[in-house]
Amino acid sequence: MDRFHSIHWDTADLRLAQWEAGLRYRRGRGWRATLASYMVAGVAHQVEMDFDGPQETPPPEAVRLLDGYLRGAPLRPAGVVRHLESRRQMGDVCLVHQVVSRIENRHAVQGARRLSLRSAAEPGERRLLAALRRAGIIDPSPLPLVSELFGEEARPLWRVEGLEATSSVAATVSSALRDFTARLIRNQPLLLEGSDPEGVHQARVACRRLGSALQTFSTVVDTGWSEPLRADLTSLTDALGAVRDTEVLLMRLRGSAARVPGLDAATAERLLGQLETQRTEAREELVRRVSSPDHRAHLERLIAAATRPWVLADTAERPAVEILSPLVEASWRKLRRQVGRVGAQPDDRGLHRVRILAKRCRYAVLAVAPVAGEAPARTAVILGELQDALGEQHDAVVAGEWLRRAADPETSFVAGILYARERELAERGRTAWRGPWRSLVKKERWRWL
Repeated sequence: MDRFHSIHWDTADLRLAQWEAGLRYRRGRGWRATLASYMVAGVAHQVEMDFDGPQETPPPEAVRLLDGYLRGAPLRPAGVVRHLESRRQMGDVCLVHQVVSRIENRHAVQGARRLSLRSAAEPGERRLLAALRRAGIIDPSPLPLVSELFGEEARPLWRVEGLEATSSVAATVSSALRDFTARLIRNQPLLLEGSDPEGVHQARVACRRLGSALQTFSTVVDTGWSEPLRADLTSLTDALGAVRDTEVLLMRLRGSAARVPGLDAATAERLLGQLETQRTEAREELVRRVSSPDHRAHLERLIAAATRPWVLADTAERPAVEILSPLVEASWRKLRRQVGRVGAQPDDRGLHRVRILAKRCRYAVLAVAPVAGEAPARTAVILGELQDALGEQHDAVVAGEWLRRAADPETSFVAGILYARERELAERGRTAWRGPWRSLVKKERWRWL
């Protein structure tokens, strides 16, 4: 039996608990921050980091990483928790039994129990664990431990809300904005921590999805309210893209260099070192931006917008399917027209435009999918395949252009070899997207509209 006490820190309005994040000092063990919580296949996952430091003062680095949740609000001790934990190992699976109590004046005033399975097993076994959790056989409580111990004010407020076929326009708009705002804020700690490029990628996707949702819903929301939000998102998306695009290009070209037999590795690395410098500079600028008071204010505006979107009064309570399906149809028409314009021999610019419109159309379809059933989700899958094929072509074009600009007399030979490879991939990409497109234009893909 393992026994220890922890002191949970939070803001006066319990912002960390409401986002299913956390910061606690574990006596004899040091500080632990829960940077993000998310669900995959019905299983709750947490990203946690440990820190050193005295009990009386939260570690500054932990506070910095949690700033997207805190947004400048000060931390204070919120309560003391006693942990009793026992473990039983069964092969690759560990059965963990926890008895956790909130302590006041040396007495337990609120308690909770957890029985859970933890495993680093193979994917098949992890799927079995996920199925057991979904069935309620283990981890039966839908609430985080802190919420059970600290009451109503600590309940999570930013979980995805379910929609149904009869949901209103206002509910659908709010649900989409809540979902993508939550993704942005939950990925900010991972972005700032920096060890996993996925944090930047997911934050960028969240910004794009937010901007696309505001564009899709533009005819049913107040434009004076939505346009400033879109301007903020465009600027943040650009800053995230400066980092992400450089990371993707660097990984792509390093992979290409490794696959070319006999290529001078030292010269290739000297060439690609320019990308390392660009990535470092772009990341430093992004971190400065995300750590600024202006960014905190931006997050506050997004949270307020997602909570209370300014939907036009004459459409707010109407069924979302009735109002939003024509907006998706308009997006689909734009995509079809652009494909018609590029013709049988599309150039790079024309294909890039098709890719942008395919992405917008996919996001529009996904926005209406929660209220329109499974058919839109299947259409979105094909749109995703089209977007991926066009994205691969575009990445090859971008890589080739960078190599052409970056080459100098010492690296020109290596750059030329890599450039030829990227142009070959770009040429292949001119036809690879036709397969998903043929599937997409079938009438049955759009009967749900």
